[in-house]
Amino acid sequence: MVNHPAASRVIPRAILPVADMVEALSFWAGLGFDARSWDGGYALVRHQGQELLHLRLVEGLDRDSNAGSAYLHVASADDWHAAWADAGVALGDIADEPWGMREFSFRDSSGNLIRVGNNL
Repeated sequence: MVNHPAASRVIPRAILPVADMVEALSFWAGLGFDARSWDGGYALVRHQGQELLHLRLVEGLDRDSNAGSAYLHVASADDWHAAWADAGVALGDIADEPWGMREFSFRDSSGNLIRVGNNL
């Protein structure tokens, strides 16, 4: 058995492939996040000063077959859904799921599936 070092928090970050970094940064900034390029091929998306997602430029990425995804676990999926719907973002319906989450989903500008939810 492996004994892991003590950690106050371990938070994984999704690294999403993007077809166009400028477009991706604009998309995430438009959702109200702090989206900044690290260099031309890599960027960080932050929320309230904490890293949320990483973006990595992938030349020739096919947006229609992109299998990239991330799950944003939030306090209130209803609040996030309402805010983004008011901003004109195309979102899926919000629903209570049998696995104990209230969630919705959408696709970003590179075709990554983003699911947003909270525990029921």
